Amino acid sequence: MLKFNKGAVLPTALFFFFIAAVSFTACNTGKIKIKTPDDSKSALALTDSSNLLVLDKLIRDNPKSPDLFARRAKVYAEKKNYSQALNDITIALRMDSLIPAYYISQAEYYIFNGQTNSAKKGLNICLKRYPSNTDVLLKLAEIHLYLKEYGQARLVLKEVIPINDDLAQTYFLQGLIALENSDTTGSIRNFQVAIDKDPDYYAAYIQIGKVYSIQGNELAVQYLKSAVDLQPKMYEAHYLLGLFYQEHNRLDEAHQEYEYISSAIDSTLADPYYNRGYIEMVYKRNFAGAAEWFSKAIHWNPKYADAWYNRGFSYELDGQLSKAKADYQKAMELEPNFPLAIKGLNRIVDGKPLKK
Repeated sequence: MLKFNKGAVLPTALFFFFIAAVSFTACNTGKIKIKTPDDSKSALALTDSSNLLVLDKLIRDNPKSPDLFARRAKVYAEKKNYSQALNDITIALRMDSLIPAYYISQAEYYIFNGQTNSAKKGLNICLKRYPSNTDVLLKLAEIHLYLKEYGQARLVLKEVIPINDDLAQTYFLQGLIALENSDTTGSIRNFQVAIDKDPDYYAAYIQIGKVYSIQGNELAVQYLKSAVDLQPKMYEAHYLLGLFYQEHNRLDEAHQEYEYISSAIDSTLADPYYNRGYIEMVYKRNFAGAAEWFSKAIHWNPKYADAWYNRGFSYELDGQLSKAKADYQKAMELEPNFPLAIKGLNRIVDGKPLKK
């Protein structure tokens, strides 16, 4: 029997512990919420695109309000215009250098703009004035972690604990440091402390779920389901659950998780379609059905080289050699020197295609 794991490209595992995702995105996985002064009292919503025009007018009418510049910086950051966000938050700081939240926001925008030294410098300036501000300390620790400066991150976190040992974020970051240094036992211990201190800490459940998934431990399901209970519309927990079920041959449950993502969270995400194609191809040997799912993945992500390759592999096994050849060529166009695509194309050219 053909060993598909040697011919097919595996689904994306999401087990790369990319630290930037913890603190520097708007995916709601971290616990520090940056607030500008009087944020809760403002009637100004920051989700609608028209707010930029509203803020422009408010700033023209109130050009000496640092709060308005900080708010507009946030909107620019949400639109990924980090250069303009930096410009506005810098203006806010010039007007009022006593607001720690401004320094935290500025540091985040610096990171996104590739100015890591400036990010650290700004936070350290703030800490000279407010050495016990745990929000600033934690942001500095996150940046050190992001830069893989683990020793410095640990030193900053040691400063936080005597000030306030109830902050779950401290232990979450320590868990990430342990994980980055291949200490899975230490990572689980710290993530669990974070959960004990804050039972609603979604990101900690996700990280423990990832570690247990890598280990093939059924406890992964328990933690990932807890994450789903906390954030039912978040992608990560459902995807990781689906992948765990898939890898343990619980295919119906895997399909349910992927279907939920596509129907209830975001129908434009390619990976759930890709994984369903993989299940049809590898586990069920339904090559025509697999090609349909890979086609959906390609529809939403035309640059998905692995999807092009796996669809080609499905076509090859289904005897549709011209389609397989075209897909292998496309995969190689997107990813030059794609080894499996080269082998697949050579098989067809040499008249030695794989068969069911």
